[in-house]
Amino acid sequence: MLSTDIHSTAELISIALAAEREAIRRYSDLASEMYEYGNDEVGALFERMIDEEKEHERLLTEWAELEGLAINTNIGPIRWEDPGVATIYDAEAVDPDQSKPYKALAFAVHNEERAFRYYSYVAANSKDSDVRAYAEILAREELGHAALLRAQRRHAWHVQRSKHEAEPRIGPGTIYSIPDLLAAIVCIEECLADLIDAAANEYPDLKVLAANTRGMLSISEKALHEGDAPGVEIITTLKSIASWRTRKFSTTVDASTALRRLCMACDRSFSFYDSVVTSTQDESVMLMAQRLSTHALERISELRRLTASSCDCTDYNASP
Repeated sequence: MLSTDIHSTAELISIALAAEREAIRRYSDLASEMYEYGNDEVGALFERMIDEEKEHERLLTEWAELEGLAINTNIGPIRWEDPGVATIYDAEAVDPDQSKPYKALAFAVHNEERAFRYYSYVAANSKDSDVRAYAEILAREELGHAALLRAQRRHAWHVQRSKHEAEPRIGPGTIYSIPDLLAAIVCIEECLADLIDAAANEYPDLKVLAANTRGMLSISEKALHEGDAPGVEIITTLKSIASWRTRKFSTTVDASTALRRLCMACDRSFSFYDSVVTSTQDESVMLMAQRLSTHALERISELRRLTASSCDCTDYNASP
């Protein structure tokens, strides 16, 4: 087990580089496995993760050389754990063993979350200000990866196992303009605000998060009302979503159920905004989506801080 007693940035970066290389190896294996299984969508996701990890490795190496840091190449071993899948990852995921993409994504999520916990613990306990600052940056990167993978993990399970009506979703490829994106924001943030309100009855610390989300929703609604109309494609999708929500969530839910749905919805919002960044051809849409993905990630982090022991997606307290 790696020590969390880190005394220098050189030591921290040495560990981070070893972790990046192990992640590249693991994602390469998972990508190959998914392509062999015939799931090109998940295979492509793991390839994207490989590219991101390689870029992180390059930046860390360049920074270490620039700062003259002595990198320890004997760090390790950096081991990824197999969590199995008969766990509390998704409350509705009963017997997910038949879903190979789900298992692969659950494996990746578990280890990204372990990395997040490790760096968070270092950041919280190191006496060195530079170590704390860089550990926070590394933790934030792992949190973003985990959020993206969790959203895909849930999607993989539903695709594989659900025999019920599929929930309509906003495809990032349907966002062509700022009005399109604003319409999507209103839909997403309204759902999140309602879930936060429902959960806040039992988890009062969420009330500040609720106010912030309502504020963002109000600003987006005003901008949407004052600007051009969104396109037909996004309007059609949003009508389908509204109809589906009315049918599926017509009854009031308890706070714990609302909290679980909120965790899922926050992950999906980050995944959506992040996907718009990479798919859009419009620079103004890309820049707004970047800000939204950053905001969504901050909300995930704050949600986990406020509900540290309240649901499965917030188990980030213990040191590794």
